[in-house]
Amino acid sequence: MLNDNTVSKLHEMRLSVMAQAFREQLKDSSFHELSFEERLGLLVDAEWAVRKNNRMARLIKKADYAM
Repeated sequence: MLNDNTVSKLHEMRLSVMAQAFREQLKDSSFHELSFEERLGLLVDAEWAVRKNNRMARLIKKADYAM
């Protein structure tokens, strides 16, 4: 129950990539060996990477460069 609430709140805060990464961590038992800080860091890294990539793609499109 708590995990479902957490995922819902992440989506509400528009952190959908972090929510998906959290779900994946819950399914994969190898993540349980990591510390809280390591797991949180992986969640933040996933969200950050997608946002940076989306920003770069948006800027390239705005500059009218072909990919």
